[in-house]
Amino acid sequence: MFKYMIGIDAGGTHSTAIAYDEQGKELGRAESGPGQINNDYNLGIKNITVAINELRNKIDGDCIKILAGIAGLSVVGNAPEVAATISSMVGNIPTRAITDSLLALYNGLEGTDGALVIAGTGSVVNGRQNGSLITVGGYGSLLGDEGSGYAITKAALVTALSKWDQRQPSSLIDLFIKIWNLDNMNDAPAKFYTMTSPQVASYAVEIAKLADSGDAEARDIIQEQAHLLARDILMCLDRYQDPKPMRIALTGSVLSNNAMIRSFMEDEVKEQYPDAVFSVSNGENARGVIYDKSKDYRYFTSSKN
Repeated sequence: MFKYMIGIDAGGTHSTAIAYDEQGKELGRAESGPGQINNDYNLGIKNITVAINELRNKIDGDCIKILAGIAGLSVVGNAPEVAATISSMVGNIPTRAITDSLLALYNGLEGTDGALVIAGTGSVVNGRQNGSLITVGGYGSLLGDEGSGYAITKAALVTALSKWDQRQPSSLIDLFIKIWNLDNMNDAPAKFYTMTSPQVASYAVEIAKLADSGDAEARDIIQEQAHLLARDILMCLDRYQDPKPMRIALTGSVLSNNAMIRSFMEDEVKEQYPDAVFSVSNGENARGVIYDKSKDYRYFTSSKN
């Protein structure tokens, strides 16, 4: 019986489990509901295991390990217990639970040393060198998430509200009134506070379009958020030991789709580290299981004899 492994990317909207053979070829996949465990632990675990078991039923082979990248794991903590719980529900297969951002790091760097910058709804910079991990940022919308879609929309709204208070004309005022269907900017704060973080982040694309059209206000917003991302990358690179790995992979909707923010960010990083090499990571983060060499896989053991 041939051997295979499963990687699962469990996020806030859905969980995707993908099986790979030992050469890294995809064998099949299955999807289920949200796997983010800090919102609803039991539901998240259930959805993760549903996807894994559905996938296992499709493949006539021996699953040797499962790597689960789970949103919200850093909040819940106790990754070994989470891994053992999942293992107990999927046939006692050796399982490792890590954050979804670390799973993305393994995939984006394909097992090599370097950094992965994630900027989507939120943001975080993860670095890896000689098996040691570095994290910069990732503190959520209230404490950080610089350069994220949420931060871009929020910064643009703050600028628009300041212009409104001064009764100065602003393209950002016009934009928010249009996209949120407002009578005037007095209604904007109430609208903002009713939205979830992903909803707020989804409007960053409108700010980017305005910047691409040549609008100075929107361009300033993009440049400032790029500066904050570059700052976090530089903090990560500064913490490496010499010789420092210079590979930097980029992922997330903001970095995948916004050439302007990437350009500003990369130029600033290269002023200090001219050998930095950037690439956009495309592909399934579940592929991280192929590159994970950790031996810290857990399986369920009953406390009863």
